[in-house]
Amino acid sequence: MQIFFPLHWRVLSLAFLCGALLSAGAANAAPEDAAALKSGTLTPYGAERAGNQDGTIPAWDGKAPLVTVSGTGKRSDPYAADKPRLTITAANMAAHAAQLSEGTQALLSKVPGLRLDVYPTRRSAVFPQAIYDHVLKNAGRARLTNDGLTVVGAFGGIPFPVPKNGHEAIWNHMLSYRGQITSFTADKYVITAGGDQMLTSRQKTALIYPYYNLGGQAEKFDGEWARARINITEPPANAGQALMTIDYVDNYTKPKDGWQYLPGQRRVRKSPSIAYDTPDGSAAGLANFDDVNLYIGAQDRYQMKLLGKRELYVPYNNNGLMTRPIKDVLGKNALNPEALRWELHRVWVVEATLREGKRNTAAKRRLYLDEDTWQAVLADSWDPQGKLWKTGQAFTLVAGDQPLATTLSYAWFDLIAGGWVYAGAVNETGAVSYRSYDDKQMNGFTPAALSSGGVR
Repeated sequence: MQIFFPLHWRVLSLAFLCGALLSAGAANAAPEDAAALKSGTLTPYGAERAGNQDGTIPAWDGKAPLVTVSGTGKRSDPYAADKPRLTITAANMAAHAAQLSEGTQALLSKVPGLRLDVYPTRRSAVFPQAIYDHVLKNAGRARLTNDGLTVVGAFGGIPFPVPKNGHEAIWNHMLSYRGQITSFTADKYVITAGGDQMLTSRQKTALIYPYYNLGGQAEKFDGEWARARINITEPPANAGQALMTIDYVDNYTKPKDGWQYLPGQRRVRKSPSIAYDTPDGSAAGLANFDDVNLYIGAQDRYQMKLLGKRELYVPYNNNGLMTRPIKDVLGKNALNPEALRWELHRVWVVEATLREGKRNTAAKRRLYLDEDTWQAVLADSWDPQGKLWKTGQAFTLVAGDQPLATTLSYAWFDLIAGGWVYAGAVNETGAVSYRSYDDKQMNGFTPAALSSGGVR
């Protein structure tokens, strides 16, 4: 059975058909959700296990791809031998419009010579069995309260493998598995409308996820799902600055906490502005704090509507992008097409519109969540005048050695004023490190620790 939405959006999941009419604030886990996981129809992470009808999306086989880790810690591209099966340009994109987001089409139209090299689809997202075990438990216990702003009863895995509304899907994106303790150093580049390139920030980033303390117990989880610490090392004018944030599963009472250390003041200050649509100064106005990973933070300013599922061309399996020298990656108006791999994947489509009385520079957003990772791989934003304003792309790192697959680098393109930003770039800085959760490591993720780690 197919239901057609505007722009040929196809609902491909029976789970969505069953839940589309449920309200965002009253959703509860149901026994049939766990049954769907156990039946084998869905993967242990909630994706459709089968391929698509024409074979361009294969079945998920649950095998982690073979990835080698170099002496510098960089991960190899397990699909380096693949050749493009299709190339899409502005000249032929109309024939592929059903599989292209609005933002991707706008970018193809705007950037001369831009193309999408579409490779065979590889469903590389595989996660540890312990994560799958918690996903199954969450399917029978997780629920939303406070109009979708609070997750109750979830721990150790995505909370809603069979989503019934947009807030559940976005919570899956936020709480998707990205490791337990993750650290890396990454660069941020701003490319002006005229094509000038600037390294605006080098950031030493560490992330710890109490939600994924797999040695802990769900009933003892206190609602704090992630802590992030960022130490800025370049450019010299900003070196020594440090940020720390805490995210919670209760956006109703605790949207986000943030602290900032400035070397000139030699003190740590509470900073509620490290959230929402506060501009990221190092992104030159091209991205805000809630644009990280295409969307991050509290949902209290938006109503999230689940529009269904589509087959879409998205960036995917981008280890090759992350191992190239940055000079081979950055183009004048977009990423070098030769550095970027696109594939056809099924994505959940979530549309975010402002709640009554709330504001954000992005009056509407559309997020495309990969069904195999639940992470946003594309995003479009509209300004208050209803114009398509920005389009974002997130690039998936495959770490078969863990195993996991997660977006890391991302880009935002201003479709109106021009210019773009490429963030989370590890091309010149080394590798991503993953470690098991350790309570002792929390000592380094406190406001008091910022001053010692942030001094030049």
